[in-house]
Amino acid sequence: MNETELVYSAESYLQELNAIIIGITSEGVILDKTIFYPQGGGQPSDRGTLIGIDNDHQIKIIGMKRDGGKLIHIIADEQENKFIVGDKVNAKIDWDYRYKLMKHHTSLHVLSAVVYRKFEAKVTGGTIYEDKARLDFDLPELNRETALELVKETNEELQKGHKISVEFVSREEADSRPELIRTKINLLPASVTEIRLVKIGDVDLQADGGLHVKSTDEIGIVELKKIENKGKGRKRISIGTVE
Repeated sequence: MNETELVYSAESYLQELNAIIIGITSEGVILDKTIFYPQGGGQPSDRGTLIGIDNDHQIKIIGMKRDGGKLIHIIADEQENKFIVGDKVNAKIDWDYRYKLMKHHTSLHVLSAVVYRKFEAKVTGGTIYEDKARLDFDLPELNRETALELVKETNEELQKGHKISVEFVSREEADSRPELIRTKINLLPASVTEIRLVKIGDVDLQADGGLHVKSTDEIGIVELKKIENKGKGRKRISIGTVE
Protein backbone atom coordinates (compact mmCIF):
# COMPACT_ATOMS: atom_id res chain seq x y z
CA MET A 1 0.00 0.00 0.00
CA ASN A 2 1.33 3.44 -0.93
CA GLU A 3 1.96 6.11 1.68
CA THR A 4 -0.53 8.93 2.24
CA GLU A 5 0.42 12.22 0.56
CA LEU A 6 0.46 14.88 3.29
CA VAL A 7 -1.19 17.76 1.46
CA TYR A 8 -1.78 19.70 4.69
CA SER A 9 1.97 20.20 5.12
CA ALA A 10 2.10 22.65 2.20
CA GLU A 11 -1.58 23.66 1.95
CA SER A 12 -2.71 24.48 5.49
CA TYR A 13 -5.63 26.64 4.26
CA LEU A 14 -7.12 23.95 2.02
CA GLN A 15 -10.48 23.05 3.55
CA GLU A 16 -11.59 20.19 1.29
CA LEU A 17 -9.97 17.74 -1.07
CA ASN A 18 -11.00 14.87 -3.33
CA ALA A 19 -9.16 11.65 -2.52
CA ILE A 20 -9.30 7.88 -3.00
CA ILE A 21 -9.64 5.30 -0.25
CA ILE A 22 -6.60 2.99 -0.42
CA GLY A 23 -7.15 1.08 2.80
CA ILE A 24 -9.73 0.08 5.41
CA THR A 25 -8.89 -0.76 9.03
CA SER A 26 -10.90 -1.58 12.13
CA GLU A 27 -10.49 2.05 13.20
CA GLY A 28 -11.16 3.91 9.97
CA VAL A 29 -9.98 4.53 6.42
CA ILE A 30 -6.71 5.40 4.71
CA LEU A 31 -6.64 7.90 1.84
CA ASP A 32 -4.11 8.34 -0.94
CA LYS A 33 -3.76 11.98 0.14
CA THR A 34 -5.14 14.05 2.98
CA ILE A 35 -5.61 17.53 4.41
CA PHE A 36 -6.37 16.11 7.87
CA TYR A 37 -3.54 16.90 10.28
CA PRO A 38 -2.57 14.06 12.64
CA GLN A 39 -1.81 14.91 16.24
CA GLY A 40 1.75 16.05 16.82
CA GLY A 41 3.84 18.73 18.49
CA GLY A 42 1.04 19.59 20.89
CA GLN A 43 -1.46 20.23 18.08
CA PRO A 44 -4.52 17.92 18.11
CA SER A 45 -5.77 15.93 15.14
CA ASP A 46 -8.18 17.48 12.70
CA ARG A 47 -11.77 16.34 12.53
CA GLY A 48 -14.33 16.55 9.74
CA THR A 49 -16.22 14.40 7.24
CA LEU A 50 -15.71 12.11 4.26
CA ILE A 51 -18.48 12.26 1.66
CA GLY A 52 -18.78 9.77 -1.19
CA ILE A 53 -18.42 11.24 -4.67
CA ASP A 54 -20.03 8.33 -6.53
CA ASN A 55 -22.38 7.25 -3.72
CA ASP A 56 -24.30 8.75 -0.80
CA HIS A 57 -22.04 7.38 1.94
CA GLN A 58 -20.82 9.78 4.60
CA ILE A 59 -18.79 9.36 7.78
CA LYS A 60 -17.51 11.71 10.45
CA ILE A 61 -13.79 11.73 11.16
CA ILE A 62 -13.07 12.20 14.87
CA GLY A 63 -9.29 11.96 14.81
CA MET A 64 -6.19 10.69 13.07
CA LYS A 65 -3.61 7.99 13.72
CA ARG A 66 -0.24 7.36 12.12
CA ASP A 67 0.53 3.89 10.80
CA GLY A 68 4.02 4.10 9.37
CA GLY A 69 3.79 6.27 6.27
CA LYS A 70 0.01 6.00 6.18
CA LEU A 71 -2.60 7.99 8.10
CA ILE A 72 -5.77 6.39 9.43
CA HIS A 73 -8.82 8.65 9.45
CA ILE A 74 -10.58 7.44 12.59
CA ILE A 75 -14.36 7.08 12.68
CA ALA A 76 -16.56 6.85 15.77
CA ASP A 77 -17.42 3.34 16.99
CA GLU A 78 -21.15 3.88 16.48
CA GLN A 79 -20.76 4.77 12.80
CA GLU A 80 -21.12 2.20 10.04
CA ASN A 81 -18.44 2.49 7.40
CA LYS A 82 -19.91 1.57 4.01
CA PHE A 83 -16.91 2.74 2.02
CA ILE A 84 -14.65 0.25 0.25
CA VAL A 85 -11.15 0.47 -1.17
CA GLY A 86 -11.21 2.43 -4.41
CA ASP A 87 -14.09 4.72 -3.45
CA LYS A 88 -13.62 8.39 -4.25
CA VAL A 89 -14.44 10.79 -1.44
CA ASN A 90 -14.59 14.49 -0.75
CA ALA A 91 -12.68 15.10 2.48
CA LYS A 92 -13.71 18.18 4.47
CA ILE A 93 -12.05 19.36 7.65
CA ASP A 94 -13.81 21.26 10.44
CA TRP A 95 -12.26 24.56 9.39
CA ASP A 96 -13.41 26.67 12.35
CA TYR A 97 -11.75 24.20 14.70
CA ARG A 98 -8.56 23.94 12.61
CA TYR A 99 -8.21 27.72 12.23
CA LYS A 100 -8.43 28.27 15.98
CA LEU A 101 -5.69 25.69 16.48
CA MET A 102 -3.52 27.34 13.83
CA LYS A 103 -3.88 30.76 15.45
CA HIS A 104 -2.96 29.39 18.84
CA HIS A 105 -0.02 27.46 17.41
CA THR A 106 1.48 30.55 15.77
CA SER A 107 0.85 32.54 18.96
CA LEU A 108 2.85 30.00 20.95
CA HIS A 109 5.78 30.27 18.55
CA VAL A 110 5.85 34.03 18.97
CA LEU A 111 5.54 33.70 22.75
CA SER A 112 8.41 31.20 22.82
CA ALA A 113 10.52 33.58 20.73
CA VAL A 114 9.83 36.44 23.16
CA VAL A 115 10.72 34.27 26.16
CA TYR A 116 13.88 32.99 24.45
CA ARG A 117 14.91 36.53 23.52
CA LYS A 118 14.58 37.73 27.11
CA PHE A 119 15.71 34.69 29.09
CA GLU A 120 17.14 32.15 26.59
CA ALA A 121 14.68 29.72 28.17
CA LYS A 122 13.70 26.66 26.16
CA VAL A 123 10.33 24.93 26.01
CA THR A 124 9.78 21.84 28.15
CA GLY A 125 6.21 21.07 27.07
CA GLY A 126 3.15 22.45 25.37
CA THR A 127 -0.42 21.74 24.31
CA ILE A 128 -2.84 23.48 21.95
CA TYR A 129 -6.59 23.54 22.51
CA GLU A 130 -9.48 25.13 20.67
CA ASP A 131 -9.94 27.86 23.30
CA LYS A 132 -6.43 28.20 24.72
CA ALA A 133 -2.85 27.01 24.49
CA ARG A 134 0.03 26.65 26.89
CA LEU A 135 3.80 26.32 27.01
CA ASP A 136 6.08 25.17 29.81
CA PHE A 137 9.44 26.93 30.02
CA ASP A 138 12.74 26.04 31.65
CA LEU A 139 12.64 29.08 33.93
CA PRO A 140 13.71 29.20 37.58
CA GLU A 141 11.00 31.72 38.48
CA LEU A 142 7.92 33.25 36.89
CA ASN A 143 5.47 35.72 38.42
CA ARG A 144 2.29 37.23 37.03
CA GLU A 145 3.87 40.62 36.36
CA THR A 146 6.58 39.05 34.22
CA ALA A 147 4.06 36.84 32.41
CA LEU A 148 1.87 39.85 31.60
CA GLU A 149 4.88 41.66 30.15
CA LEU A 150 5.75 38.63 28.03
CA VAL A 151 2.20 38.46 26.68
CA LYS A 152 2.27 42.22 26.00
CA GLU A 153 5.44 41.83 23.94
CA THR A 154 3.91 38.84 22.17
CA ASN A 155 0.92 40.96 21.15
CA GLU A 156 3.20 43.73 19.91
CA GLU A 157 4.87 41.22 17.59
CA LEU A 158 1.55 39.74 16.45
CA GLN A 159 0.25 43.16 15.43
CA LYS A 160 3.25 43.74 13.15
CA GLY A 161 1.83 41.27 10.62
CA HIS A 162 4.87 39.02 10.35
CA LYS A 163 4.54 36.62 7.42
CA ILE A 164 4.90 32.91 8.06
CA SER A 165 6.82 30.72 5.64
CA VAL A 166 8.08 27.15 5.51
CA GLU A 167 11.43 25.83 4.34
CA PHE A 168 13.26 22.53 4.54
CA VAL A 169 16.87 21.78 5.48
CA SER A 170 18.88 18.61 5.80
CA ARG A 171 19.18 16.85 9.14
CA GLU A 172 22.90 17.61 9.13
CA GLU A 173 22.28 21.35 8.81
CA ALA A 174 19.61 21.32 11.51
CA ASP A 175 21.91 19.45 13.88
CA SER A 176 24.62 22.05 13.28
CA ARG A 177 22.25 24.89 14.20
CA PRO A 178 21.06 24.23 17.78
CA GLU A 179 19.06 27.48 17.82
CA LEU A 180 16.53 25.80 15.52
CA ILE A 181 15.47 23.45 18.32
CA ARG A 182 13.54 25.42 20.93
CA THR A 183 12.61 22.45 23.08
CA LYS A 184 14.95 21.55 25.93
CA ILE A 185 15.09 17.98 24.62
CA ASN A 186 15.54 17.39 20.89
CA LEU A 187 12.32 15.60 19.92
CA LEU A 188 13.21 15.03 16.26
CA PRO A 189 13.21 11.29 15.50
CA ALA A 190 16.58 9.97 14.38
CA SER A 191 14.95 8.57 11.22
CA VAL A 192 13.96 12.05 9.95
CA THR A 193 16.47 13.22 7.33
CA GLU A 194 14.73 16.41 6.15
CA ILE A 195 13.67 19.00 8.70
CA ARG A 196 10.74 21.37 8.21
CA LEU A 197 11.38 24.89 9.50
CA VAL A 198 8.70 27.48 10.24
CA LYS A 199 9.81 31.10 9.90
CA ILE A 200 7.80 33.96 11.42
CA GLY A 201 9.17 37.16 9.92
CA ASP A 202 12.36 38.16 11.70
CA VAL A 203 10.96 36.99 15.05
CA ASP A 204 11.25 33.23 15.02
CA LEU A 205 12.73 30.33 13.08
CA GLN A 206 12.49 26.81 14.44
CA ALA A 207 11.91 23.19 13.50
CA ASP A 208 8.21 22.41 13.51
CA GLY A 209 5.79 20.06 11.77
CA GLY A 210 2.54 21.81 12.68
CA LEU A 211 0.19 24.20 10.91
CA HIS A 212 0.19 27.99 11.12
CA VAL A 213 -1.59 31.07 9.85
CA LYS A 214 -0.14 33.05 6.94
CA SER A 215 0.38 36.28 8.88
CA THR A 216 0.46 37.07 12.59
CA ASP A 217 -2.08 39.88 12.25
CA GLU A 218 -4.76 37.26 11.50
CA ILE A 219 -4.58 36.26 15.15
CA GLY A 220 -5.68 39.53 16.71
CA ILE A 221 -4.52 39.67 20.30
CA VAL A 222 -3.98 37.04 22.97
CA GLU A 223 -4.58 37.27 26.68
CA LEU A 224 -2.91 35.66 29.64
CA LYS A 225 -5.14 32.88 30.96
CA LYS A 226 -3.03 31.47 33.76
CA ILE A 227 0.49 30.93 35.06
CA GLU A 228 1.43 27.78 36.95
CA ASN A 229 4.49 26.38 38.66
CA LYS A 230 4.74 22.77 37.54
CA GLY A 231 8.03 22.13 39.28
CA LYS A 232 11.68 22.57 38.41
CA GLY A 233 12.09 23.72 34.83
CA ARG A 234 8.34 23.84 34.23
CA LYS A 235 6.87 27.32 34.52
CA ARG A 236 3.62 27.26 32.56
CA ILE A 237 2.06 30.15 30.65
CA SER A 238 -1.45 29.65 29.24
CA ILE A 239 -2.80 32.10 26.67
CA GLY A 240 -5.88 32.38 24.48
CA THR A 241 -7.02 34.48 21.55
CA VAL A 242 -9.54 37.22 22.28
CA GLU A 243 -12.59 36.70 20.07
